[in-house]
Amino acid sequence: MVRTVSCDSSEKGETAVSDLRLATLVAHRAPPDEIFAAVAREVGQTLEIRNTVVMRYEPDATATTVGVWNSETMPLGSRWPLEKGTVTELVARTEASGRIDDAYAVGAGELGTALRDMGLNSAVGCPVTVGGHLWGAVAAGSTAEPLPEYTEERMLDFTDLVAAAIANADCHAKLQASRARVLAAADATRRLIERDLHDGAQQRLVAVMLELRAMEAMPPTDPEEFKRLLSGTTHTLNEALEDLQGIARGLHPALLSRRGLEPAIKALAHCCAVPVDLNICVDRQLVERSEVTAYHVVSEALTNAARHADASVVHVDLSVKGAAIRLSIRDDGKGGADPGRGSGLLGITDRVEALGGSLQIMSPVGGGTSLLAQIPIADV
Repeated sequence: MVRTVSCDSSEKGETAVSDLRLATLVAHRAPPDEIFAAVAREVGQTLEIRNTVVMRYEPDATATTVGVWNSETMPLGSRWPLEKGTVTELVARTEASGRIDDAYAVGAGELGTALRDMGLNSAVGCPVTVGGHLWGAVAAGSTAEPLPEYTEERMLDFTDLVAAAIANADCHAKLQASRARVLAAADATRRLIERDLHDGAQQRLVAVMLELRAMEAMPPTDPEEFKRLLSGTTHTLNEALEDLQGIARGLHPALLSRRGLEPAIKALAHCCAVPVDLNICVDRQLVERSEVTAYHVVSEALTNAARHADASVVHVDLSVKGAAIRLSIRDDGKGGADPGRGSGLLGITDRVEALGGSLQIMSPVGGGTSLLAQIPIADV
């Protein structure tokens, strides 16, 4: 039996104060564990519910207690199966708020038995959704009469703050990881340039210096030998110049600077070992950093298609719509590309996101690989 109780203005005021306290924690980027504990406490104190918990759903159909208020039965860090008949299972299954007002309806498993032993009479749970996906739940239980019917509505305010805290922590972690990758990539690029200079241009220039010294010491009576050495020196200098040009192209494609994005991408397509179907529509001058980012996305995608995908064709569609470059790249290869395993895909993701853009990578096994990028064209 459910008791109908209206929520008066004083109770709403208490909820608002609690929300403010929690919002302050979220705004100050308090650690998630601290926020989970605060949410459990505020729900319990504001709604006058003795037992409240914040649960995180795990991939193996269990839930972990990450925030607790007055619940000895479900201590912090404890892990429980999602048993049918419990409010945590109900929320996980329906992805919506739910309640159980009959203790005898609770399942007979480990969690159900523990809840009955504590004398639970009523339980309410509300989902915590982060980025469109169910993350966990905030649950409250009463050993007295059933919880008021407005309990779910008031708890939803708290779940929104939990979701915000998780999203903030996730964004911060991704930002830190991205910064670390950018620094590592910069260090790797510097090491590569150093190695290429040492093994290529530097060695050739040393050879030129030795050849010039030999020519300097040569008696003027042997012009043919002088010509031969001069020809060899010229050849070595040309090789050193090619080495330096190759390094420069790796840092920034000269064609992109001289002629723009469309010719540079056409050059990439021409050099690709896989046939490329190009559809490019650029009707305005673009910011250099946006062009460079789009160029590197196409370059990485074509390289992967040629080296790893066993593709027979790659489709590249690039257009400018509004304030962004829209880029779609699709191949008919074997798929299965994992951005987490390759530095190349992570690198272009970091490039796009550094400009405030987005990059989606879809690569089902056997279904080819698709990249969808939106790259802002305004200065940031």
